[in-house]
Amino acid sequence: MNDQNPTPPQDNQTSAQDDVQQDVNLDTIQQELEQTRQKLEEMTVISQRALADLQNFKRRTEEERSQFVTMANAALFKELLPILESASRALEHQQKDEEWTKGVEQTLSHLLQTTEKMGLTPIATDGEFDPEKHEALLTGPGPDGQIIEVLEKGYMLGDKVIKPARVKVGNGQ
Repeated sequence: MNDQNPTPPQDNQTSAQDDVQQDVNLDTIQQELEQTRQKLEEMTVISQRALADLQNFKRRTEEERSQFVTMANAALFKELLPILESASRALEHQQKDEEWTKGVEQTLSHLLQTTEKMGLTPIATDGEFDPEKHEALLTGPGPDGQIIEVLEKGYMLGDKVIKPARVKVGNGQ
């Protein structure tokens, strides 16, 4: 009385089909996983490039802002230079009133200190003529290429010449 039948052949077939189906599903999942990994890698590269672009943009923007501020300061100083020069000339033609002279000296000193704090510096005029910083208006007897007289002071803002020094240069005679 063996009511139990051995596993019918259909069940073996179903099991084999399930195994094949699982293999197909596994292959599909692995392909999808590989595609996802590739997309992730592509997106990582894209995000790294975007981040680098953003950092470069920030750096360029900061440099441009800094240049703008420098140029704005240069424009301001160009407007102030005639005042500085007028005050200097006024001191050269001192009056006998000591209080007036002292007041002009203090005003000029304060103005010079303020402009130097902001980066405005006089151009050195002792020594050799430099066409990048000096403008030769006259030549005269003296050592060749040497500045022998300063006609007007020159000024730099940082490393940029905003007004060249006007000088008399020796001609070697």
